[in-house]
Amino acid sequence: MDDLLKSSGSKYDEYEKLIIERDQLNKEGGQIWTVYLQMFGELITENYEEKIECIKCKKTIAFYQSVINHGGKADAKAMQEFLDREMAEYYENLKKMTQDNKLAKEAGTSSAYEAKRSKELYRKLAKLIHPDLNPETDRSPELQELWQRILIAYGKNSVKELAELEVLVRKVLKDLGIDDVKAEIPDISDKIEDLKAEIEDIKRSEPYSLKYLVEDEEAAQKKKDEIVKETEGYRKYRKELGEIIIKMIAEGGLHFYVE
Repeated sequence: MDDLLKSSGSKYDEYEKLIIERDQLNKEGGQIWTVYLQMFGELITENYEEKIECIKCKKTIAFYQSVINHGGKADAKAMQEFLDREMAEYYENLKKMTQDNKLAKEAGTSSAYEAKRSKELYRKLAKLIHPDLNPETDRSPELQELWQRILIAYGKNSVKELAELEVLVRKVLKDLGIDDVKAEIPDISDKIEDLKAEIEDIKRSEPYSLKYLVEDEEAAQKKKDEIVKETEGYRKYRKELGEIIIKMIAEGGLHFYVE
């Protein structure tokens, strides 16, 4: 039998509290990721660039060796197509990393008041029309649109927009004749346990687990030093691979042609 609980029950209040806590942790995780990229993004991207250039060199060496093994005639166009195909995913990842870094740099910072006030407003609005708490939200296009606007405004800590949205939400609820937004929740005990597990998983996983790193200056500097050291290793390795390629061309009897 479904575990139905009226809105007055304590389990509903716990369920409501956990949903809001989960959403707040997800938002905080997003903010942590933005700060992480602001601190480490460029270093990580430079590291990845050097890494994929090493991969490209290794694939070039493998291609040249195959050509040498089959007589030494290399089709320049075929080689380029091979490298383009093999490296496409790496360069797509690099492009995304670069875009993410740009967005992180452009992200504004909110004052302590804005962060606190937006959190308060979001809690009020979530209690009114969060889809997990109010089934009418999924049934009403107006409420669905307002909820999406709330999520965006909350992500930006836009106090002004959230305050305006509260007025709009209450008007739509009134127009729809919805006075008591608390609903019966099927299997509420199971859902509470699922939420608790989800919250613990968020705390243990990235980006939330990076919180210690962005808040600890010593740990952050250690991380930067590690990235720089690894990048230098890739750069040295790429140079070594380049020398192997030059030697293969000079001594391997390679002859390039274009069809």
